[in-house]
Amino acid sequence: MILKKNIIYKFIFSILNLTPLFSEGVWVKYGWELYHYVVDAQTASLGNAVTAYNTNSIHSSLVNPSFVSSNKNFSITHQSRFSGMVNNDLFGIQLKSSSAPINLNLLYQGISNIPDTRDMLLDWGLDGQFGTNDIGEGNGVIDEGERLNEEKLKFFNQHQLGFHGAFKSNIFGLKLGLGLKLLGHVLDDHHAIGMGLDIGYSKKISKSTIGLVARDLPASGLIWDSGTVEGTKPSLSFGLHHPIKYFEKIYLEINTMINVDMSLSNTNLYSQIRYKNFSIDDAYGIELIYKKSTMIRIGRNTNNDTTGGIGFRWKNFGIDYAFLSALNNSVLGNHHLISLIISSNWIFSMLNAK
Repeated sequence: MILKKNIIYKFIFSILNLTPLFSEGVWVKYGWELYHYVVDAQTASLGNAVTAYNTNSIHSSLVNPSFVSSNKNFSITHQSRFSGMVNNDLFGIQLKSSSAPINLNLLYQGISNIPDTRDMLLDWGLDGQFGTNDIGEGNGVIDEGERLNEEKLKFFNQHQLGFHGAFKSNIFGLKLGLGLKLLGHVLDDHHAIGMGLDIGYSKKISKSTIGLVARDLPASGLIWDSGTVEGTKPSLSFGLHHPIKYFEKIYLEINTMINVDMSLSNTNLYSQIRYKNFSIDDAYGIELIYKKSTMIRIGRNTNNDTTGGIGFRWKNFGIDYAFLSALNNSVLGNHHLISLIISSNWIFSMLNAK
């Protein structure tokens, strides 16, 4: 076990020493969105405002790595975004060890048939003839007399695959959650690989719970086959969860939660507070649970999208559905997620019975 810990800590140390690579690379605003958008239906329906709310799901450690608790379920999620143009999948399972459980999540995003119009422009200038060097020829802009060659239209695909492992560890006397993440990115004929680190903390204070997560520490790196190194700057999330217990006599639980996200990359075009590359956004969610088996959820995420969903739990099975309104009334369509939770003990008992 000591050997395993040494390997893990060496891996973390290698991540913390990625910063010198970025002296020859570039800082980018986008690159690791896979770990922000690919979540389970329960999380999405609550506006992703679950930094302090442990949903007791395998996927909860994606949001806050400190939410690693004993869990005997498999979880599978499918997400359709932008009217089916973008499809995401998420699979989670927990590994048992002699010291502490480890949550493992596999994330996938695929976008097919992306139009490539770069070679379509017949950039021949105002006279429409190649090689005359007249006004507009070779300027990269469609001018009067120029046209697009539809035969040059091409299509390409994008695929992203992520692997996230989370576990708890005592560091400087604090019980912290460490989330180690890998990312593989294929864009047409190009590919990249990267790694990053998230650190999470949660603490119960009276009836409430606070949560704190630092992501992409000290930076998450993505190295492309061209040699380009892309760095993503860290971000910080703070959350508060407060349960309302006044309705226990009628078997009703109410969970309220709020998140505040701070970023140095300013990736949100609709940020509530923005100054240069620094932005602050909030999100919230409310969950009603009746007899621990039926859930109704509503929220708002950091994109100002209204979110909502329902969930049902049985002895060995559960299902969650989430609906996200179109991005700020976008014409790209609404988002839908569905998650299935299955008891691993039940599956193994069925297999053994055969």
